[in-house]
Amino acid sequence: MSIDKTKDFFDDDFEVIYQEDDSELPFHSTADDEYDDDYRDVLSTLSELDEDSGDTLKKRRGKRRKAPNIISPAVKTVRTGGKAAFKLINILLRTATLILTAAIFYLLAVSFWRNHGAYGDLFRAFTEENYVLAAYGAVALFLLLTEFLTFLMVLTGSKKGGQKDQRLDTGRSLFSFVFIYAGSYLSYLLNTRIPASPAPLQGIQGALSVYGSLHTALLPLCIAGIISCLIRKFLIR
Repeated sequence: MSIDKTKDFFDDDFEVIYQEDDSELPFHSTADDEYDDDYRDVLSTLSELDEDSGDTLKKRRGKRRKAPNIISPAVKTVRTGGKAAFKLINILLRTATLILTAAIFYLLAVSFWRNHGAYGDLFRAFTEENYVLAAYGAVALFLLLTEFLTFLMVLTGSKKGGQKDQRLDTGRSLFSFVFIYAGSYLSYLLNTRIPASPAPLQGIQGALSVYGSLHTALLPLCIAGIISCLIRKFLIR
C-alpha cells in the first residue's frame, strides 16, 4: 500500500502564488552596489591623475621647445662667416691664377714677336710661301692659344658637382702651368737637335729656341701658378 507523504506537509488549503514582477521583492544586494560605486570612483580618480600627468608632460615639453636656443644662431653665424671667408680667398686665388696666366701669355707673345723678323715678313709668309716663318708662327700660335684657353677656363668658373648641384673649384689651369714650364725647359735642352732641313723644321727649331730661352723667366710664374691651383683644388673650394 502506497502512502502519499505530501499530505503530511501540505493540507488541503495550500496554494501556490506566482509573482511576475520581482522588482518589488524586498531582497536587494546593497553591498555589491557600494562596491561598484567605489570601484568606479577609483577608476575615475586614476583616469584624472593620468590626464593631469599627461598635461604636465606636454606643458614641460612645450616649455623646453619654447626655450631660446642661443648656441645655434652663433654656430650658424660662424659657419656663414667661414664660408664667406673661403669664398673670398678662392676669388683672390683665382684672380692670381688669371694674372699669372696673362703674364705668361704676354711674355710668350712679346718674345715670339721680337724674334720672328729673322725668318721674314709675317704678313707675306703665305704669299711668298715662306714655310720657315709659317712653322715658326704655328709653334708660337699653339702655345699662345693654349694660354688663352686656360685663361678663359679659369675666368668662366668651376664645374658643377657635390650636393645640391654646387659649383666646385677643381683647380683649373694646373696642367697648363706644368706643361708650359716643362715644355720650355725641354725646348732649352733639345732645340739644337732638330735638323735645319726641310724648311719647316728650321722654323720649328727657331720657335723652340725662343721658347726654351724663357725657362728661367717662366719658372717663378709657373711655380706660383701651381701653388695657387693646388690650394684652390684641395683646400679652398
